[in-house]
Parts: sequence; C-alpha cells; structure tokens
Amino acid sequence: MKYVFRNRFYKFLAFLIDSIGRIVFLPFNIFKKKKPGNVGKILLIRLDHIGDLIYSTPIPQNLKAHYRGGKITFLVASWAKEIVINNPYVDEVICYEAPWFNRAKKKIFDFKSFFNLAKELRRHDYDLGFDLRGDIRHILLMLLGGVKFRVGYGITGGGFMLHRQAKYTEGAHAIGHNLDLLRSMGINVATYKPKVYPSQKDEFNIRTFFEKNNLTNKDFIVTIHPHAGYPANKWMDERFVESIDLLNHRYNTRTILVGSEKDKASNDKIIEKVKAPAINYAGKTSLGGLTALLERSTLFVGVNSGPSHLAASVGVPMVVLYSGANTMQDWAPRSDKAIVIQKEIACKDCEQLDCKDNICMDLITIDDLLDAVDKIFAGVKL
Repeated sequence: MKYVFRNRFYKFLAFLIDSIGRIVFLPFNIFKKKKPGNVGKILLIRLDHIGDLIYSTPIPQNLKAHYRGGKITFLVASWAKEIVINNPYVDEVICYEAPWFNRAKKKIFDFKSFFNLAKELRRHDYDLGFDLRGDIRHILLMLLGGVKFRVGYGITGGGFMLHRQAKYTEGAHAIGHNLDLLRSMGINVATYKPKVYPSQKDEFNIRTFFEKNNLTNKDFIVTIHPHAGYPANKWMDERFVESIDLLNHRYNTRTILVGSEKDKASNDKIIEKVKAPAINYAGKTSLGGLTALLERSTLFVGVNSGPSHLAASVGVPMVVLYSGANTMQDWAPRSDKAIVIQKEIACKDCEQLDCKDNICMDLITIDDLLDAVDKIFAGVKL
C-alpha cells in the first residue's frame, strides 16, 4: 500500500496500524460483502475545507442517477455547509467540527465528540458510505457509525475497514479523486463539473447590493479576494493596491473586495490607498451570496483559497496567484476561463503553511497579473 504521508514516522505508523488491523479484521474480511445490497441511504463524508467540498459537488448528482430514490446525507464542517445546503441532489446535511481541520484550534482528535457523532450516524442506518478524502479517522467513523458498505482510499491507513478500496492516482486533480471512488463501484460518471447553488435569498441580497451601489451587468466588475487561509499563500497588499488602479485604468473597472468578517480591516487598508472605485464587501455575505456575486462578476482575482475554487465552479473569468506550497495539478482551480500563475522554484510543492521568505509569491509580479487579464479579454469587446 502506498501512503501519501511525506513524514516517515506517519508512514510507519499507518503501516503498523494496517498490519495489525488486517490481522484483527481477517475473519471479518474473508466474508465481507463484495457489493452493497439495496441502497436506500447514502453517507458522504467531507470534513475539511471549502475548496475540497466544492470539488465533491458532482458526487450527489451521479449517485442519484445510479441509485434511484436513494437518500443522500452529506457530513461536512459548519464553515462549508452552504456549499451543499441548497444542492437539489442532497437530502440532508449534518455538521461536525472535526478538530483536526479547525485552523483556529487544530488538534489530532476529540474522543467525546467523535463517538457521539458515530452514535448519531448509527441511528441513520446507512447502506452505503463514501469517505471522499482518504482519512483513517473518517473510515473509522463509518465503521463505528454502522455504515453497511464502506468505500474510500486507504492512503493514510485504515483500508482494512473498507469494503471497496479504490486505487489512488497520484497527480490527479481533486475532482478526479472524488469521481474515481464512484468508478470503483461501477457507477457511471455523467456529471464532472462542480456546482454550488445559491438560495433565492442569496440572489435577492446580491441584486439589492448592486442596486444600492449603482452596479449593473454592463459594468466591468472585478471581485478580488486578497486573503489566504495560510501565510504561505498570501500576496502583498501593496501589489493588490497597484493592480486595482491599473486594472481600472485599462478596463474602467468597479472593484469589490470580499472576505470574511475578520478581513474587513485589511480590505479597508487596501481601499484607503486605491484611487479607483472599490467597495469593501467582506463579512457581508454568505458563501451562497458570494456565489451569486461571482456569477455576476466580469473577473475574479485571488490567491489559492476557497473563493478561488468557488469562482471556478461558476465559470467566471479568473486569475489565481498560486503559491508553491501546494501541487498545482492536484489542487489548482479548474476552469476553461482560469489562468493560474505559479512560479517554478526549487522548493515548490513544499506543503509549508508558513514561510519566512515566501519567495514563490514574491516572484509573482503585477505585470504577471495584468498580462493574464489582458490574455483573458484579448479580442473581447468591452
């Protein structure tokens, strides 16, 4: 078994757990099911971040087409629930704050909340479950939660607890990893494109926002998300300031800066320095509302973060300033209208959350951004 850990200790630990687990589970695995029985209730687990969940959104529609009448439950983090809450192919959303994905209070495990969740899942009596990440904790959760047929990857250990262990293709994009789980079950994949569904309230709120700020569909609206979940993904605020003014000079833009509540002050500092028309919309909309805003935008500019993946899902022309911390082919936003800028450096794909030099982002220039925008809109009558 090939594990995705770079740390040798974690690789050894996963190997050790699997070696013991295969022995303990041997009597059960000899007689374990090869196929699920009648599938009425399906559980999908995706407890990590916004972008990860966005790339999971084609799954429910494909499952609904295969298991007619099946009820789909999505287990997600509360901070990402709006990605699937209005999805017409999702029947129920359950939220769980997995402590190992909480950036503010990250820890390895919380036994009490974990076993309480397993008890709740057991009451649902799921016929089929998919761990969309490849996380031994999620696989264990399906086992303790009584999921009758469990599908996933064993890339962090725990494959012995699965009924169907899919082959993990290194270098594939996150969307491909999700859809390969369906293919491992012989499920036809007809829908590939991620999609987020804003609510009617979200649509109304954005229409109202446009009216109050005298914005129309004829305006060249640039939505910018300058904030990164981790310091290694951050671009300099001074460069955003200059870029906003230069884009306004070239395209007569109206700029909207977005972000969470905690990003308001940072956006204000950027707006104070720009000469072009700019609006601070941080903390004033939900993820559904941001989706509706992006659908009405002419261009999105951002770093590697949740909103960039959201922009890709709605198909808005976009430029992403991508750090060297993550592997671009695995995680970069996928869209026919996206240009992703990443510099080739020796330490690329380091997976560091913080970097004192941040050279990979420093090497991305304002001219790189402007050239990408010009390339997108070359020959387009504005």
